[in-house]
Amino acid sequence: MTYKVTDIAFNASDLEQLGTKEKFWFLFSPNDELKWLFKFSRKNTGEHWAEKVAEQLCQLLGIPHATYEIARCNGRFGVITPNLVPQDQRMVMGNEVLHNHSPKNYPEPEVNENYVRVKEHTVSRVLGCIDSKTLPPVTNFDLNGLNAGDVFCGYLLLDALISNQDRHHENWAILVSNTDGNNYLSPTYDHAASLGRELQDAECKERINTKDKGRMIGAFVRRARSELFNLKTEKKPLHTVEAFFLSVAKRESAKKFWLNKLIALDDKNILGVFDAIPDDIISINARQFALTMVRNNKTRILNDERA
Repeated sequence: MTYKVTDIAFNASDLEQLGTKEKFWFLFSPNDELKWLFKFSRKNTGEHWAEKVAEQLCQLLGIPHATYEIARCNGRFGVITPNLVPQDQRMVMGNEVLHNHSPKNYPEPEVNENYVRVKEHTVSRVLGCIDSKTLPPVTNFDLNGLNAGDVFCGYLLLDALISNQDRHHENWAILVSNTDGNNYLSPTYDHAASLGRELQDAECKERINTKDKGRMIGAFVRRARSELFNLKTEKKPLHTVEAFFLSVAKRESAKKFWLNKLIALDDKNILGVFDAIPDDIISINARQFALTMVRNNKTRILNDERA
């Protein structure tokens, strides 16, 4: 199997203002009701293939997720994704959720916020907020009785596996029903800041072949940080593996559930995810680098003394 690449002929006449990427909504035909979002990849990055790889790993791990297809518009690569929000619901970003939950203790959301690192964005605050009033996502996956906070722990497992460094307070959300007011944790989305997608081919090759331990892929992945903090008094956010284990420290059933999912993710399936990327989308070195990252992270997580 090879991932398809969809060519889009639409012009980006209505660029979305949220975030720093160029993106626009479109319909495949005038009669369609489902809107799709096209997100351009930044120049000289592999954000499009990284997003697709993350989606496929979510599928294998049973993590509720947005779906993505690699796409091209006016010669530029990106991804397309169908609207994640059902017609009878609305999306509320994490920063608004946290501020509404604790207005005196969490900063008020800013319009067109470009810098999204907030030290009050702690693991315990996020989990405490969505535990109290949020249902798990509506999904075809068997979540085995997990609550919304437990499912969010799965999102953090994904971050640790792919070294996703972008789980800030606008990269998770809840979906609010317009009919009964119920809140649902949104499926996870926006994982392009992962898998070394920003590295140029020469650096990927050098890190694959180097004898310098500080330049090896193992050292590279150990530096990956989440956008979640342990305490608001700390200077730096947690490393991605730390964020996951902190999230499940008092959730033994959730920890067992997600680690068993990771154990079941065998090397053949991981390799298949990367082999399906078209050769003209990713270089040999970038493919090998990202594949080694995932293998390395899986081993680190399962061999951690907290596992």
